[in-house]
Amino acid sequence: MMPFKVVCRNCGKEVRKDEWRWRDDCGGVLDIIFDFQGREFEELVDVKEENIRRYAQLLPVGELLPVHQGWTPIVKRDIDGVEVNFKLEYLSPGGSFKDRGAYICVARAKELGARGIIVDSSGNAGISFSLMGLLSGISVDVFVPKHAPEGKKTLLRLLQANVHEVAGDRMEVNREAIKAEREGLVYVTHWWSPYFIEGEKTMAYEAYEQIGSVDCIVAAVGAGSTLLGLHKGYQELVELKALNKVPKIIAAQACGYTKVCEELGARKECVTKSKLADGIAIADAPRRGQIVETVKRTNGHGIIVEDAEIKKALVELRKFGLIVEPTSAVHYVALKQSIKEGFVKPGSKVLLPLTGSGLKLVDELIEIS
Repeated sequence: MMPFKVVCRNCGKEVRKDEWRWRDDCGGVLDIIFDFQGREFEELVDVKEENIRRYAQLLPVGELLPVHQGWTPIVKRDIDGVEVNFKLEYLSPGGSFKDRGAYICVARAKELGARGIIVDSSGNAGISFSLMGLLSGISVDVFVPKHAPEGKKTLLRLLQANVHEVAGDRMEVNREAIKAEREGLVYVTHWWSPYFIEGEKTMAYEAYEQIGSVDCIVAAVGAGSTLLGLHKGYQELVELKALNKVPKIIAAQACGYTKVCEELGARKECVTKSKLADGIAIADAPRRGQIVETVKRTNGHGIIVEDAEIKKALVELRKFGLIVEPTSAVHYVALKQSIKEGFVKPGSKVLLPLTGSGLKLVDELIEIS
């Protein structure tokens, strides 16, 4: 493991890293900053591993679970003259990209002595944390909205999680989970935890090894871990002398949950809140300012997506052989709109993660169709 420090983004203070922290005492979010000591990416990669342990030296955990995680495939398609690289994150063991962040969070929490973890989730994060907790031998308490898809809640119980259904919106679920934290049981939120972002950054490492540099990446934004993780991964690839620059970022949000995109100048007449993109139905992410700043720094932009567009995108993706959940389709809508509006030019090379499996939501997908 390369040397690292944990720093509060709000006050700049370095915090202890020998105890579990998901935010600073001042209320600020935390970032993990590595000292790469002039090293290069290729010398820090374990080429014998075709999983997330390939990047063990670049992760803030001493011991990683010996299970297959990461190294998801890429499918290339030409769409309106743009080379689109679909990264099939939904083929992860738990069926979503959140396996990456959960893998690192659980490993680090256990390393620091946690007996169990608490997480709030609309479904996918809870599934990922429950799976990693089961594999690690620690208990998992998952707080979910009462209206979360039944298929996801059933899977949580199959993974031996303690499921707590909460009446109210996603923010109320978050509040109830935080209140449940106590000695030995740590809150491992994917909204706040810097360790979750460390897992997500490995998606960028893999994409670089699989397809080289890209001009643009698309990331749907709820809590923002996909976007921030991809950006951190590409930024570190620049620091490690593998790339010359970070790609532009397209941030995508669903109607009713658009604060990031509005700050980026995006406008859309939304009649109703999205009912389909439940995975990003977060009214105000704790890292909103950081997300906006990150997109602006890459000269990126925001796109707002409505449910009618999501339905159409799901059909198109299935015709490509890609069976994904509605939230994943938000990425594809944002790409198509960016091409139409001239943000993404013909000849560009794009990385587009497909973040969640549609096989968890077969009944819902049939109803949508």
